[in-house]
Amino acid sequence: MNYPLRSIAYIAELIHPPARHSSDALQKIHNVVFNDAESCYQNFQVVPGGAQLINPTPQDNIFSCCTILQDRIQIREEMTGIARDDFRSRVLRLAQIAVSNLNIPVFVVRQIVVRSLINPKYTVDSREFISRAVFKMDKDDFEPLQRPPDLMGLRLAYNPTSAAEGIYNIRLESYTQDPRSLFIENVASFRTPVVMNNLESLGDDFDSAYSYIEKYIVPFVARFDTAP
Repeated sequence: MNYPLRSIAYIAELIHPPARHSSDALQKIHNVVFNDAESCYQNFQVVPGGAQLINPTPQDNIFSCCTILQDRIQIREEMTGIARDDFRSRVLRLAQIAVSNLNIPVFVVRQIVVRSLINPKYTVDSREFISRAVFKMDKDDFEPLQRPPDLMGLRLAYNPTSAAEGIYNIRLESYTQDPRSLFIENVASFRTPVVMNNLESLGDDFDSAYSYIEKYIVPFVARFDTAP
């Protein structure tokens, strides 16, 4: 059964040993990315300990930015509609630009966040899907709580194995902005150091975080999505 993923947020946090970044080096990065097709940011502003590259957005809940701090680089796209492959390319390109202009010898930890939505096929309310289909609960089970919760969810955590390096923390829950949609989040951490000549593995980290939802969490949801 097909469940198209509608991804609403991608965040990549690349953590490195602390380093001081000169204002000239930070400004040079903006000069490069301003005209770069894979990592274009229009605005530049200084923040404590670093700088932020920003694309203006029409609403407060939409974010397109790259924050460079003394110990990390965070690339954040929320509700911008950026494609999966485009975000992957942006992470790789920004990492290349950063290590070329800043004193960053290695990324020691990477954290990737993928947030997506899917729609169960046999219910129009994801709270009902979680409570009845997944938890096998009915209305009477909520009586001690006085009323049904406004949000229902499940959390799953996975440690690394020989087959999967990442630490995965999964949230599977109803989505308050659209009751029909089921919200899935994977916060994935990777701790194998990435050096300058192996930056391509940053893209592999993102692929692993996204694919874990696609290959394992979506089929898990499908097992419970059956006709009443």
